Amino acid sequence: MSDSEFPDPRPGPSWERLRVRAACSAGVALLQLAVFWEFVVRTIPMLWPPVEPLTQWVSFLMVSLGSFVIISGLFGTLLGDQLYDRYLRDTSESP
Repeated sequence: MSDSEFPDPRPGPSWERLRVRAACSAGVALLQLAVFWEFVVRTIPMLWPPVEPLTQWVSFLMVSLGSFVIISGLFGTLLGDQLYDRYLRDTSESP
């Protein structure tokens, strides 16, 4: 018996969609690494050993690595969802 007052629960994204998102995020990360390769090579010596003041070093580390992860994750997720919805989603699956 179905209660029309309460909708059926909708679970999170499928494992297939998550795999497509992860693959696209990895692809965007590789593209980002290729585009900014010279910058990455120049900044690696600044990442280790830590320098004084330590807060400045931690801030640089967080901004450098965080922007790489956030940008590739954001664009990879957007691209992955578009690819999944257009080419891979089963037609019987509800939107």
